[in-house]
Amino acid sequence: MKNMKPLHSSLIILDLFKNKFERDMYLIEFSVDNTKKYGKKYHELYKFNRDLKQSLFLKQIIDVCAFLDEINAFRSNAKGNDKLKAICNKIKPAINRIEEVQGLRKYRNVLAAHNFRSDKDKENVVLLSDYTKNPDSPNSTSELFFLSALCTTIVEAINADLADELETAKKDYYSRLVDDKDDPLRGTRSLREAYDMVDVYRMKLGLEPKFFAFEVEEFNMALKKIDWGVIPKEFELSEDNFNYHWCIVLDMYLRMRNYKDIEIICGKKGSFSGGWLEAYGHDIAISERVYIFKQGTLGAGYPEPTVLEMLKDEDYDFVYCEIMRNVAP
Repeated sequence: MKNMKPLHSSLIILDLFKNKFERDMYLIEFSVDNTKKYGKKYHELYKFNRDLKQSLFLKQIIDVCAFLDEINAFRSNAKGNDKLKAICNKIKPAINRIEEVQGLRKYRNVLAAHNFRSDKDKENVVLLSDYTKNPDSPNSTSELFFLSALCTTIVEAINADLADELETAKKDYYSRLVDDKDDPLRGTRSLREAYDMVDVYRMKLGLEPKFFAFEVEEFNMALKKIDWGVIPKEFELSEDNFNYHWCIVLDMYLRMRNYKDIEIICGKKGSFSGGWLEAYGHDIAISERVYIFKQGTLGAGYPEPTVLEMLKDEDYDFVYCEIMRNVAP
């Protein structure tokens, strides 16, 4: 073979496609299998399985179309090469089966890649049903799973007949890769940080925070891990009493997370005083743990709830620091 570079490039790209398809198929099989096993006990698995399959369905449409483009690039190397011509003839029935799904590229262009606009009418949103109900369009997750598996089968057939060429291509390709495992992460570095930043921008845009409840659960987890021997006695949590001391600490915690619209409320009912937070449409009370209620729920049980001014006390700073030692980064 005269110029091996185009062929080697195709072999590497097809092998990378194979890895991509196999990863997606594993996710689908794992999700379906575990939903069958555990779905009755954990109903969220049904929703997870459905959403995962829908997301991978669209991704696989994009990947199958891109795979066909690369197969065409591979075929272009067969001119004047009997070995490659024989391989192309061998894989042709499998390629033809994929191309039987005639609406694959139109579906890709409008609903998966370029999202809800068509080249014929770029000003208007497309009618989804024009594509989802079209008999030429795919509508089965199992069909896309099959097409993906067929793509990996085609690559395996090519690799088997071009094993030496693939090995040479891999040696060259991977020898030029630069190790990036020690590179620092760019942008947000954890879901914890992503939750914080999303809510910051939601509040800037006049929307209620989306992950606010996660912050409360993080605080609950920290409560379970702190050293209670160093916590001042008045901070004791009790099942049948709201604890305004912990409300103040939680207020400090939430403000550290960039939440601002928070008030500490003190409600008096007979000889009993209850304290809670009002924040973003929620009442947040702390007894033996933190609870979230719809705003107004707790205040309705007290005749004259009042806003409590933030108290200046070193104990609050100390307890806040103890909580922060146990909060996930």
